[in-house]
Formats: sequence, structure tokens, C-alpha cells
Amino acid sequence: MSPYSKRIAFALSLLLFLPAIATVAAPPGLRISTPSISPASPGPNDQVTVNVTVTAGSGVKNVTIHYSTDNWNAVNTTVVASYNSTSQRAIAHIPPLYNGGNVTYYIVAYDNNNNKATNDNNGNYFTYNVPAGSGFTATTGLWIQIGVVIAAVGAAVSVGFYSLRHRRPTS
Repeated sequence: MSPYSKRIAFALSLLLFLPAIATVAAPPGLRISTPSISPASPGPNDQVTVNVTVTAGSGVKNVTIHYSTDNWNAVNTTVVASYNSTSQRAIAHIPPLYNGGNVTYYIVAYDNNNNKATNDNNGNYFTYNVPAGSGFTATTGLWIQIGVVIAAVGAAVSVGFYSLRHRRPTS
């Protein structure tokens, strides 16, 4: 075999094996696990913490939680998750649903190569239900306390004015 033929054979073998080498050397893709929520059965006054593992060979750029409280009709909210690259955990908070209802959500992540991954539970989304509250919330309790204090101060002022007004002269 001539030196020229050897070079061509070498070049062709590189072209033949290059896809295999590139495949082995490629970093793992962007992956999003199934999320968990805490508390597992939230009440109307509970902030819900969404916890999910996100991994990428090139590193994770950002993670967001997209949620709706009206089945994606009008209210759609995006929350940026905090991501810990050591634990590979993303955590985001969904605020309390004081009047109860159904929360539907999914996760979107980008890696450092701007690849996007979505975990929407195969199009079914992740959901949790919040029972309707009793109508008495911490805010309602605070207003009741303020009302009682105002009524007590008002009563004390009224008694003070009444006692000053109806004093009998001493002779």
C-alpha cells in the first residue's frame, strides 16, 4: 500500500469512527425528575414548596415552575426556582390558595448550552388540590384583634368624657 493510500485509509477510518467518538464524549443531556411538593396535602393557608432534581452534563442554567389555578385559561404564573448545583435540586414556592382550588404545574429547565427540557408529566401536568378554607385566616384574626383594641380604647375614652362632664360641684 502506498503512503498516499495509507493516508486516505486513515482519514476514512477517522470519518467512520468520529461519530462514535463524539457520541461517547458528549455530555449527558438535560433531565428533569418527577417533582415532589411539601406539604403533600396543602391547606388553604399553606405555601407549597416544589422540589425537583435537574441534571445536565454542561450544567444547569435555570429552572422555572409554570403553574395555573384556572386550568390554563387566564391565570398562568412563572416562578423562578433556586438551583443548588451541588445537590442538583431546584426549589420554588407556590403561594397559598386561600379560597382553595386546583393547582396545575410543570417544570422547564435550560442547560448552559441553551438546550431546553420540559417535564409536564407527558402532557397531563402535575396537580394538587387545595380544600376551601373556613374563611378565617391569619389576616382575618388580625383584623378582629385590631377591632377589639379600637373598641376598648373607644369605650375608655367615652367613660372618661362622661365622668368629666357629669361632675357635681362641691360646696
